Amino acid sequence: MSYSEKDKRPYFVLTNEYPRHRKIRHLSDKAFRLHVTLLGLCNEDRNDGIISKQDLHMLGPGAGKELLNASLVHEKEPGIYQLHDYLRHQNSRKEIEELVTEKQAAGKIGGKKSAHKKWHVDRGIHNPDCELCVTETG
Repeated sequence: MSYSEKDKRPYFVLTNEYPRHRKIRHLSDKAFRLHVTLLGLCNEDRNDGIISKQDLHMLGPGAGKELLNASLVHEKEPGIYQLHDYLRHQNSRKEIEELVTEKQAAGKIGGKKSAHKKWHVDRGIHNPDCELCVTETG
């Protein structure tokens, strides 16, 4: 992959200052890792930063408690938690779905153009049933 190509995998945002943030810098290694893991999990699951008690304690109850004490996670209701300011920094489920839809639509257009070039332009064929052939000559 060249340096100029964008990574097409899903991603979440961490600023350069993230490890130095006042709420983050005093976390244990385990709690730091848990927080980053939960950010990725929430992005992957498209759940707008909502996590279960099981997710919060996936690396043990101590790391989860540390995130709660640092106000990086808030209990919404018994057994359901919210990552602090998740939607302020990360894409929502709706935004992710809109981006996916846009990329799929662009891919379909690119596929049509590629097929048109391969089967018509490169072969010097004008097909009146092809909207791209008609557009080029219209």
